Amino acid sequence: MTLLSFVVALLLLQCAAAYPELFNNLAYRSPSLRFPTDSVLAHDVGALARRHTKRDGSTARYEGGLYFPYGIASGDPLADSAILWTHPVVAGGNTSLPVCLQYQTAKDDKITQVVDTGLACTTSDVDYSLKVETKNLKAKTRYYYRFSTVGKNSTSSPVGSFKTMPRPDDATVDKLTLAVFSCSNLPYGFFNAYRKASARTNEVDYFTHVGDWIYEGKAVKGALEERQFEPRIEIAHLDEYRQRHAAYRGKDENLRAMLQNYAALTVWDDHEVADNTYKDGSADSNNTKAGYVNGIPFSERKKNAVKAYYEWMPIRQVDTTDKLRIYRQFQYGKLADINMADTRQEDRDITDIYYNTAYVKSISNDSSRHMMSNKQRDWLSQKITSSSATWKVLAQQVIFNNPLTPGSNGTFDENYDAWSGYKATQRHFMQTISKVNNTIILSGDSHAAWAFDTVPVETMSAYDPKTGAGSIAVEFAGTAVSSTSSYGKNLTTSQYNARAQQLVRKNANLQFAEGQKRGYFVLTLQPHEARADYWGVVDNNDRNSDEVLVATMTVEKDQNRLKRPLNGGNNSTGGAIQGLEGYTG
Repeated sequence: MTLLSFVVALLLLQCAAAYPELFNNLAYRSPSLRFPTDSVLAHDVGALARRHTKRDGSTARYEGGLYFPYGIASGDPLADSAILWTHPVVAGGNTSLPVCLQYQTAKDDKITQVVDTGLACTTSDVDYSLKVETKNLKAKTRYYYRFSTVGKNSTSSPVGSFKTMPRPDDATVDKLTLAVFSCSNLPYGFFNAYRKASARTNEVDYFTHVGDWIYEGKAVKGALEERQFEPRIEIAHLDEYRQRHAAYRGKDENLRAMLQNYAALTVWDDHEVADNTYKDGSADSNNTKAGYVNGIPFSERKKNAVKAYYEWMPIRQVDTTDKLRIYRQFQYGKLADINMADTRQEDRDITDIYYNTAYVKSISNDSSRHMMSNKQRDWLSQKITSSSATWKVLAQQVIFNNPLTPGSNGTFDENYDAWSGYKATQRHFMQTISKVNNTIILSGDSHAAWAFDTVPVETMSAYDPKTGAGSIAVEFAGTAVSSTSSYGKNLTTSQYNARAQQLVRKNANLQFAEGQKRGYFVLTLQPHEARADYWGVVDNNDRNSDEVLVATMTVEKDQNRLKRPLNGGNNSTGGAIQGLEGYTG
């Protein structure tokens, strides 16, 4: 143990011994284990406890009524533990006292066979968020949990459920299923994708969101009141980010159901902070006076967003010296390693912020450009190349391949806000991936569905789109839960399909494209193959809309390319498939 680790551990033990109920609430802590007393991202639990300690040494507590309008959630499961979250609301107004809850984890949904329990408290300092780690669990087991008041007026939250992961060395695991989402924009339609997926409790193991969990913008003209942003302004202050998270939870029952039924594996994109973020700013904010939003410079805005995200999401602390790190790994036995990467917030060089596209294009190939820190790059490369799991999953935000898409002037170009704008980093990972078999890249951000054979630019001329020969991995990219299609607004079905056909004809390694339907995909990993089922909502303006299976893409073990014939040789129900549309260059 290093001296730093020893000091940190000692500080945490002292706090835990003196103030256990407050210390048990992870929301008070910094997202980084190495920065337990960060003045912006963490709270002095000792000072909080002293503020609420009575003369007899006991802790003052609120004992009135509570309710749970924001639901409950679990996340970041390991083989022996998981994070549990809730956000109680005081009946009839606010309180200056700590609100304390008992959490119970059980083998049954009646919470009679309790295997772990504890007490934790929360206060307005963390917006009444409450996060605990439930421990000493068995691997590969479904558990149920709830929160309950400990005062005179007994109230319980809904009962949630989650599965623990297998041990990393478990070679008997034969299946993992993830429901994969991105880009949930509250005013732009109902979260039907969450509703349909949350009903798949017998099919899906975990809920995976690769970013744009919330959006930071101002109120949307014409949106239904029940779907409108709160607050109505573009957000920048800590309480504004908290209110935005609360609006999402409070206004959408499908989001609450999803979080209640599954353990979440989440990572942020850009809109959890601002549009098209990079390390020094975003599309409309930076650290110059002219770039302040609501009087807040970008660096402070980013910390506010990160703190609110950490308070409201069931994610763990990470053991790192990087204060804003979120990247981490989950090992699902010997079947799969799931690497959650951050390509947006952590040390990203300037991106395309709309008015500088030509400049970013001109520097996109510079060897000095970074999409992430060297530390994350090396960590991720090491996790991929050293993995002994069958499948190496890279869950991240933006399109990894380099599709040419049409611009407003009729010409085609790459998206320089995605990996195409950071070609040195892209080349590094192309080289990394080429050293191993069975890498699967998961992407979001683009508001459209895609499936790629992943091919380095340098060897694209030798790639065969008919067979997939020359591909080194596959990329499955999902459409948005609700955000507007990147193909355009209010097009006809024929126009959407024509755009998809145009894309697959222009891009040899793009095997499937669809841009009309909002939805998600279900990734099923087995020892012999991986399969992505793309589900699309028929009408996202209808809160009860049905869904359709748009396409199924499969990759066989050690083949590193999509299986032919694509989609079983059938046309997709929307969009376009390469083998059926042809490639014209």
